[in-house]
Amino acid sequence: MRKIGLTVLGVVTVLAFVASGAVWANVMHGEKVKVTLGTIPGVKTSASGDAVFELSKDGATLHYKLTLKKIDNATMAHVHVVGDDGTPAAILVWIYPAGGTAPSLKEGSFSGTLAEGDITADKLAGPLKGGTVKDLFEKIEYGTAGVAIHTKQNGKGELWGVHKEKKKDAMEKKPSPGKAPGY
Repeated sequence: MRKIGLTVLGVVTVLAFVASGAVWANVMHGEKVKVTLGTIPGVKTSASGDAVFELSKDGATLHYKLTLKKIDNATMAHVHVVGDDGTPAAILVWIYPAGGTAPSLKEGSFSGTLAEGDITADKLAGPLKGGTVKDLFEKIEYGTAGVAIHTKQNGKGELWGVHKEKKKDAMEKKPSPGKAPGY
């Protein structure tokens, strides 16, 4: 009987630690959105990638990680407003180079993390200048903002992606689906 009691106590203790870890993780981290990047129509490339955005619990920063595969000569990456035709429109924030206002050539073929950092409200541009990081996160989450990767050979953009997960309350805010991610 004593052995069963100790086993139950051990299981309860382990569950308590797991639960407290989950609660701690939820306090430290907020919502997360992943944007899958695909080839822009008319562009020939084998490149692909994704961008993950995580809003801090206090809404003051938006952490991002941009991971690419087989990209050649990357120069810039931005979060753009999705235009009426589903293509990138106004720049909302630079994500490569971080805090940039000018291209920075990553020469040659590259696979891995191109950029990772934190976006704060003072880095927002275009229609979001003076807005909040939460506003940016919501635009990405609802598919009204997307991520574009520009290269030396495709200055107008080589990869583009818009978050596609359906949200009940976001259905009216999402652009209609197109031929490729965001188009």
